[in-house]
Amino acid sequence: MTERQQPLIAIDVVPIGYDQSTQKLRYGTATRRFEPFAGEQALPGVLLGPDETLEEAARRALADKGGFHPGKVTHLTQVGAFDGPGRDPRDKAISVAFLAVIAPHPSRLITWRDWGDVGGMPFDHDRILEASKDVARTRLWVDQAFTRAVTGETFSTRDASTIAATLTGTAPHAGNLHRQLSGLDGLIATGKAESTVAGGRRATTWAWGSTPG
Repeated sequence: MTERQQPLIAIDVVPIGYDQSTQKLRYGTATRRFEPFAGEQALPGVLLGPDETLEEAARRALADKGGFHPGKVTHLTQVGAFDGPGRDPRDKAISVAFLAVIAPHPSRLITWRDWGDVGGMPFDHDRILEASKDVARTRLWVDQAFTRAVTGETFSTRDASTIAATLTGTAPHAGNLHRQLSGLDGLIATGKAESTVAGGRRATTWAWGSTPG
């Protein structure tokens, strides 16, 4: 009887973060330390350990390959599984990909890249990146836990507009965005206002009040 060859199971993570000081939403890559593709920029990833859950491996990838403090990983969600012949030159491999929201803090292992950067990464990491961007786009304003992690506990309408425009490729109308934010559970307009934004409306400051479900 021929012994069945089990594929490698890789866990690859797309770390993203919004920095209010620069008003930029970006994703991160790390320099690969070992072959294959040593020295190239890729998504932080590890092979699944024998006694690990998928989420535990994803958090290990963020800590070991990304240099992120565990407390700075504010949200983690599974994107999906990726396979295909030749995706890993070492052996047949399946990747389970995660999208992670990271609170702003320095990491010497991560290169933060503009959201529109196409990647040019090894394996099929560009495909994983695009799928993760699509997940982020569809979850904004719909998934409260994800949205809260991206915006931070307090943010301005200007921040919300920037995040939405980055994810969708289109700047939202100020009035429509204000109504959308006003309808989110647990989100409160604080009454503070900033300078006028596109569409003539003053930018409100928002704060999350209740714990996301």
